[in-house]
Amino acid sequence: MKRPVRTTLVFGAASGLAVLPLILALSGVVGWHLAFNLVLWLDLALYAMLLVRWSGSGIGPALFPLALLLGAVLWPAGAGAFFLLGLGVLSWIRSGVCFTAAPLRALTAEIFTAGGGAGLVALLRPGTPLAWAVGLWLFFLVQALYFYLVPIGEGETWSQPTEDSFEQARREALRVLESMD
Repeated sequence: MKRPVRTTLVFGAASGLAVLPLILALSGVVGWHLAFNLVLWLDLALYAMLLVRWSGSGIGPALFPLALLLGAVLWPAGAGAFFLLGLGVLSWIRSGVCFTAAPLRALTAEIFTAGGGAGLVALLRPGTPLAWAVGLWLFFLVQALYFYLVPIGEGETWSQPTEDSFEQARREALRVLESMD
């Protein structure tokens, strides 16, 4: 199992376990709505740090989307709306900041993983912190698929080939034909 996949699975389990006590602890001080948004933001910020580390890019470009989401913590919309906004920020950081190569493949992977993760959470219809904890864990299970759809290695990045593969094959075939003479 690849390291990003394994770490995403472990992170998702830890997030699912930590979200309930954190929301309950904060909700007595700031209210459930703000506590939920802050815990979800914190979870996304920690995951963004992992993504930045795996991609080898600096934290700087990921700070702007995280700051925008932090500003939306006070947004009066419901928990589901903030979750969807967080999903957009996650996609922005993962495919727009960290892993920018192979845009069509990344877009397909984002649609599949973001849609699948959000679909699982919506299917669960979370309304309580416990249901959100299970939903968050299921969400990260689906997010781990991103690294199968857009493969990356430790420090490895995708790069555009410098030469067309057909041109390279033609040249190799000519070399083989010339060696037969």
